[in-house]
Amino acid sequence: MIKFERLTPGMVLLDIHSYKMGNTNMRRLGLWEVKVISVDAATRTAMCSWNGNPPRRYLERDFRSLRTKPSAAYLCQEERKP
Repeated sequence: MIKFERLTPGMVLLDIHSYKMGNTNMRRLGLWEVKVISVDAATRTAMCSWNGNPPRRYLERDFRSLRTKPSAAYLCQEERKP
């Protein structure tokens, strides 16, 4: 979790959440980069680009699920890869 006050333009955050693997019920953790382009302290919003897509406005609550480092669960999953 990252606090809004710590955001700076150019910062790269990580979005880690689970997703379905193809046409099955198996799930896996995925990691995507979110690049902060600009921060507006007055409205407490930021323009961010998720996974290289065009920038969109992120509200303060959208940063609650973002991280600066990969989670322990994601790192453990990556170690078990064949």
